[in-house]
Amino acid sequence: MKLNIAIVDDNLADRMRLESFIRFWFSEGDGEITLNRVKCYASGEEILNDFEADSFHIVFMDIIMGSLNGIETARALRNSDTRLLIVFITTSSEYALEAFPVHAFDYILKPYKKSDVNRVMNEAVSLLTQKEAVVTVKVGRNEYKIPVRKIVAAVARDHFVEISLSDGNSLLSNMKFREIEQIFSEHDDFLLCNRGVIVNMSKISTMGNGVFIMKNGAHYPIRKADSSEITAAFSQYLISNMRYIAMGGG
Repeated sequence: MKLNIAIVDDNLADRMRLESFIRFWFSEGDGEITLNRVKCYASGEEILNDFEADSFHIVFMDIIMGSLNGIETARALRNSDTRLLIVFITTSSEYALEAFPVHAFDYILKPYKKSDVNRVMNEAVSLLTQKEAVVTVKVGRNEYKIPVRKIVAAVARDHFVEISLSDGNSLLSNMKFREIEQIFSEHDDFLLCNRGVIVNMSKISTMGNGVFIMKNGAHYPIRKADSSEITAAFSQYLISNMRYIAMGGG
């Protein structure tokens, strides 16, 4: 696997120091994970002008910068690329709460050490190289393998199950809903929130007034009789998957 990494920091010395640590990490590797490129930016504006979805695997982002700070920049990047791993660089942990909605992968406190960078790189590569989870469903006579991260919800529709995807498309499976439910239950991302309704918890934007509001704007009702258990399950999912939600978001 070849990685593309960006460093965004308005301090030249800090950019150079971090780049040297990153290159050293790759030099000590076994060659299976290699560095394709590392690109440095002196401001949030610079990377936004240059950024395209899937252009980087990891972005190291300084929080305190000039007119456009790191959190604002990261928010814009996240809107374009939900799978991007964002590592905030900061002089204080006080910004962690403010940065939480951006779904940062990790934080490094300045002045950082080589061991800090090594730890983040080890964990990032472990996540990036995980085999992508898929589900297999029947659509007519054909079988489709769908990445879990692309599924928003599955809803029973008469004699079909409509599987909504994050790209705006949907599939109509002729499988029974209980068969879909059994397949989806093998993955921790899915939650049965109402009769005939399964949602991908990584695609939930917010919860309120008895509904889950998804990142694509769709609304799915929460079964009143089981609302406490469903809410608890979603809360536990958020706690357990705080670091990994961005990888399936979108």
